[in-house]
Amino acid sequence: SEKIDNSDIQSKISKYIDDYSPDDKFSGTILVAKDDKVLSDKGYGMADYNNKIANKPKTVFEIASLTKQFTATAILMLQEKKLLNVQDTVDKYIPDYPDGDKIKIYNLLTHTSGIPDYDQSSISSKKVKHTYTIKQIVELFKHKPRHFESGTKYEYSSSNYILLGYIIEEVSGMKYESYIDKNIFKPLKLHDTGFLTNEAKIKDKANGYYRPKKTGKYITALDKEGPTLYSAGGIYSTVDDLYTWDNALLEGKLLNKKSLNNMLTPYLHSYGYGLIITKKPNGDKMIWDNGSLSGYSSYIGKNINKNYVIIILSNKYSYNVIPIVSGLSNILEMKK
Repeated sequence: SEKIDNSDIQSKISKYIDDYSPDDKFSGTILVAKDDKVLSDKGYGMADYNNKIANKPKTVFEIASLTKQFTATAILMLQEKKLLNVQDTVDKYIPDYPDGDKIKIYNLLTHTSGIPDYDQSSISSKKVKHTYTIKQIVELFKHKPRHFESGTKYEYSSSNYILLGYIIEEVSGMKYESYIDKNIFKPLKLHDTGFLTNEAKIKDKANGYYRPKKTGKYITALDKEGPTLYSAGGIYSTVDDLYTWDNALLEGKLLNKKSLNNMLTPYLHSYGYGLIITKKPNGDKMIWDNGSLSGYSSYIGKNINKNYVIIILSNKYSYNVIPIVSGLSNILEMKK
């Protein structure tokens, strides 16, 4: 019966993750669901190695670039309200933006604007006390020439999503965080999800760790980028909240069919709006994205054909979660 299958899958998942990479153990939380049933939702390793606090399903992580799918959704919500159009050029909303008449919102969504990525590390940690406004972050890249004519190539750049956040503020008359909170977090009851820009201490948040090449030992990462991530990478969340989010988005609870189809249509380099859309060798369609920030790595993916979801939040920087995704996919597809 199906029940036996599920418990079989559950024990295989458990064993797989426990055995994974003994020399560099996984640290974080993993949620696996199939056919709308959560099969595994577990923490591994430590949220805080010094104080011996373990990672749990409710542990909070910085989700890095997974933020971009929230930003893209907000842009489409504003388009549905006829407050903007993704074919509009940027100068319509930011009149003094250099070459703004040549860059469409669509180019920002798909990383095809040519606008160079802003350097988050150029902001010295001494300045971290200062919360940057979205306008001030735009100044970090505003006067750098585009790398290519907008629309001709793909080049991943968080600057695109900072500009989208700025446009959300201009069009809605609300702060980026307030707009996302009111239109996405609150309606979906994502109680453990929020923004790194809010100074308050975040409850149950895992410390981020990174591994310098010299020693190879993990050390606590200084949260330097927090104030400058905003609409490109400034959200924190849990695997449970991200599961609720992913289901709501892909089931069309937030956007109409046309918006969702546009979001999930890959343009250049398999990138839609804030999400990557690829086909597996067996023809299955995957909708996914990953992210990393000093101290954190993240992944969310759904196999549309086999109806399973894998969400991984790790408090180790640049930890390669893709092999874990493959291993879990094999179990869920019951490949021997």
